[in-house]
Amino acid sequence: MRTTMTWMTTIVLATAAITAVSGAATGSGPQWAPCPADGVPLECATVRVPVDWARPGGPAIGLQVARLRATGERAGSVFTDPGGPGESGVDFLARFAGRFGDRLRRSYDIVSWDPRGIGASHPITCPPGSDRELAELPVPGTVAERLRFERAAAGWATACRRRTGPLFDHVDTLSTARDLDRLRALLGEAKIKYAGFSYGTRIGLFYADLFPGRVDRMAVDAVVDPQSDNADFYDGATRALEQAFTDYHAGCATRATCPIADLTADRSRSWLRPLVAASSELGNLVPGYLRSPQAWPALDDLLRRLRAGTWQPSGEPTFGGESYHAVQCLDLPEHRTARQVMADAGRAGSRYPLFGRMTAATVLCGQWPVPPAYRPHPIHATGSGPILVVGTTHDTATPYDWAVSAAKNLDNGRLLTQEATRHGGYGSNPCVTAAIDDLLVDGVLPPAGKVCTA
Repeated sequence: MRTTMTWMTTIVLATAAITAVSGAATGSGPQWAPCPADGVPLECATVRVPVDWARPGGPAIGLQVARLRATGERAGSVFTDPGGPGESGVDFLARFAGRFGDRLRRSYDIVSWDPRGIGASHPITCPPGSDRELAELPVPGTVAERLRFERAAAGWATACRRRTGPLFDHVDTLSTARDLDRLRALLGEAKIKYAGFSYGTRIGLFYADLFPGRVDRMAVDAVVDPQSDNADFYDGATRALEQAFTDYHAGCATRATCPIADLTADRSRSWLRPLVAASSELGNLVPGYLRSPQAWPALDDLLRRLRAGTWQPSGEPTFGGESYHAVQCLDLPEHRTARQVMADAGRAGSRYPLFGRMTAATVLCGQWPVPPAYRPHPIHATGSGPILVVGTTHDTATPYDWAVSAAKNLDNGRLLTQEATRHGGYGSNPCVTAAIDDLLVDGVLPPAGKVCTA
């Protein structure tokens, strides 16, 4: 089975981990200590935030925070967070350090963190084997199979909730945006400078919605639409991924290593679709490779082995992605019945023949044990500083029209278009990198209608 996306004792342990750091954070700044990673001279600290921002004096958890210090005269801090949800911001900072622009690195400390429920910030955890039933179920093809899938998903989520403890109910991005405001205050910044990528754009836009007057300058690259519910989100993400496969196949004519150059795009989809739907591992690998053209040679190799019959799964099927799903189900309301989900799956299969039915039929939030925390709506951020919205015409995960819509709705937004096939542009396209650095360092937006080519 595959979806696209990748006891009493345990309850006591999870609660104890929270109680050990309970209480509201103080006004003192973070206590930084060296934590070098892969030769990158990071400094790390733990910052306490409430489990539930409705109870700021209640139990708290520790957020793992990292900074990369300015190489020149320091002008302040720029906050950043990457994709997912589920990706460690601390790991991202180490991995991405060499791709930040030189001007930004000279003037600003770059600060990132593991969002609540992720990485070293009290991660969502599940009992071993609790996802086995879910992982072994086929992609639902009927309403009855969809109901069985929803019951298995609810059982898995409930087991994860028990294992994780109270934080499970509060890993929504609105809470993460409030965590970001705590970091801003503790680092002594009156207003925030922020660069968000992919899921990190949701953090930034939610922050601008909550605290528009505290936004100094913001750039969001590969934008997640804040107006999306669960159905809208997965429809858009699948549309982007399907286009990525079209672009991948079109490149076969110029890539000698492509093993499906002898097949049309339609025949390639017909061959690959049942393989991906039947294997959770392939259902992670194929979309993962498609999202970055730099990974297309690896996809060539995988498809070559599949055609030759030599590919073997690496282990038992697993569902996984607990942090990803826990955040998504709180951010993306799911209003549909099982019958409506399956009707949408049928339509998605027609529109997006490789990934549509598989993705639409296996969305996870139908019987999630915690209600959503966010109501989708246009974000205007009235009173904010300038917000640069970067959209890529063939973004492989977040469709270009999401960026167009977000920029249009913002009172102080500006759209920058990148003509390319990739997920985001900062650090890979010099034009996009320069535009974001110009905003963050100098407060200068690119001209209206600016287009960066690949």
